[in-house]
Parts: sequence; C-alpha cells; structure tokens
Amino acid sequence: MEQQKKRKRWYWLAKGFLVFFMLFSAYYTWSQPEGIKKLGFPDYFRIELVIAKVIGAVALLIPQVSLRVREWVYAGFCISMLSGLIAHICSSDPLSRIIFVAVDFILVATSIQYLHKQDRLAVKHDL
Repeated sequence: MEQQKKRKRWYWLAKGFLVFFMLFSAYYTWSQPEGIKKLGFPDYFRIELVIAKVIGAVALLIPQVSLRVREWVYAGFCISMLSGLIAHICSSDPLSRIIFVAVDFILVATSIQYLHKQDRLAVKHDL
C-alpha cells in the first residue's frame, strides 16, 4: 500500500512538471512573438500553439479525461517539442538554446513514458 502511495506521488510530480512546463512554454510563446517569427513560423501558428498547449495542460489535470485523450495530448506535446528542436537547429540558434530545448524534450518524453505507465495501472486498479 505504501508503495502505491509513493508511485502516485511520483506520478503527480511528473504530471505537475509536464503541465507547468507546457503552461510556461505557452506563456513564453504568447509573450515573445518575435521568437516564433525568428524560427520561421507565421503569427497565427503562435496563437494555435498557445491554445493547444493550454488545452492539453488542462486536460492532463482533469481526472475524468479518458486515457485515450491523454495519450493524444502526450503525443501532441512530443510533436511540439520535436518540431521546436528542429526549428531551433535549422534557424542557427546558439548551441546553448538547442541543448536547453533538447534536454526539455528528453525530460518531457521521459515524463510521458512514466505517466503513461501509471495511467495504465490506475485504469486497471479502477476496474
């Protein structure tokens, strides 16, 4: 029983990290429009990206959201991070920024893998 509580705490910590990171990323994208333009994206994409990140982060916080929807949110976040990494590399950003985005991508991918396992365990436990 104690092991299950420990897992649940780590689960929420990882999910909290992911949600915080995506909300911070959405805020930064919204408040720094010149950064998106420098990467070669149009302004309407910046708005779409902010909306998608906020909706995805909120969806992860609502327990009633189905596992299938959360899987799509995780996939969307991975695609967003990978696209951002490619855009930073192709726009000749400094290596420090590329490394920061790469580390963030690895952390998000790791969090998603752990969260996915925990979600599956939670679904089995509820049945």
